[in-house]
Amino acid sequence: MAAEDMLKIIMSWENENSHRGRLVRALQSNMGNNPVLQAKRLAMLGLHAEKQAKRKAGLVAA
Repeated sequence: MAAEDMLKIIMSWENENSHRGRLVRALQSNMGNNPVLQAKRLAMLGLHAEKQAKRKAGLVAA
C-alpha cells in the first residue's frame, strides 16, 4: 500500500468515536506539542491500519 493511500485511510477515521478516531484528532491538533507523542500516535495508527488490512484480506478473524 502506498503511503498516500495509508494516510487517506488513517485520516478517514477522524470522525469515529473510537480509540483510532481520538488518535487521529490528537495527531491533527498536535496535542501536547511533543514530537515523541506524535511519533507514538502515528505508530499506533499504523498498527490499526495494518490490523484493518489483515482483516480485509481475511488473514485474521474480525
